[in-house]
This record gives sequence, C-alpha cells and structure tokens, in this order.
Amino acid sequence: MTDNVYAAPSANFDERLDSDAEDRFYVVSTRKMLILFFATFGLYQLHWNFQNWQLHKRATGESVWPLPRAIFAIFFTHSLYREIAAYDSTGGRRNWDSDVHASGMVFLLFIGYVLSWVGTNSTFLDVASILLLIPAGLLLKSVQVEVNIRSGDPSGSSNDNFTAANIVWCVIGGIIWLLAAIGILFSP
Repeated sequence: MTDNVYAAPSANFDERLDSDAEDRFYVVSTRKMLILFFATFGLYQLHWNFQNWQLHKRATGESVWPLPRAIFAIFFTHSLYREIAAYDSTGGRRNWDSDVHASGMVFLLFIGYVLSWVGTNSTFLDVASILLLIPAGLLLKSVQVEVNIRSGDPSGSSNDNFTAANIVWCVIGGIIWLLAAIGILFSP
C-alpha cells in the first residue's frame, strides 16, 4: 500500500477466485427448479438455459452468446448437455448419457412448438400442450441432478431459497395459469 491517496487501486480483477471454481453450470435445488418451472408454464427453462450458458462462458472463456442459445434452445440443447457431461468438479465422473436427455428435451420442445402452432382453436391440443410440461419438467429435473452432482453440490443447497424475484415470477405464473384455465374452461 502506498501513501498516495490519489493512486489507482492495484488489485487484479481479472483473476478468478478459487471459491468460484465450481460455478461452471447453474446449481439450483430440484425443488426450487420444479416449482419455478411449473409456476411459470415452463418459461423458467429459458432462464435455466441462459444461466448455464452464461456461467459456462465465464468459466471457459468460450465465445458463446448465452441469450440466443437460450432463446433457440432447440438448436443448442445437445451442445449444452454435452458440456455438462464433460464437466465434473468432484473428480468422480459418473456415466451420464447426455445425448438421450438432450434428444428427449429437443423432442418435447419440438412437439410443444407444433402443438402451439396447430392447436389455436382446439381445447384438446391446448390441454395436451399443458400436459407436455410434466415430462419436460421431469426431464429437466434429471439434468439438474447431474449439474448439481458434477458441480459438487448434489442437493443444490447453495441455491435453494426463494428470492423476491422468484416469488414475483411465481405470482405472475399463477395469474397465467388462472387465465389459461379460464380460457380452456370457457372456450366455445
């Protein structure tokens, strides 16, 4: 430390701290992930994909754009899941077939897109697209379990508490669920 009070700080902010070494992918408890996924009609998956790509970019320095990869997840799910499968901070990597999980998620995303396009005047297809959230949420849960294990936090306890923003999204999602139910029940 110098005696010059006008000198610029000399700390190096470009170095990663060892405490952040395991922040390569988005760790969250499966309970919180499932609640947010279902409460937001599956829109939480957009946030989940963005967070995973953002953390991966920060940890590896790869030149990826997290937001487009999250928005167009149907094209980038396989590469994200492969990155998750290749990573293991614990040193005890277990076998995990990322391609099966990614193919399942892409299939569910594709079916959801198709149902939303063709089911504009069909109550049956509206209900089918809502029910599609169940296998998508459960599949995402199994991927989250892998992320948590490979990041050294199997229970996701480091991100288990709900923030004010999480609660706001749950309230907004509850309103959307209510409107969807009204729309389905009172459709001609």
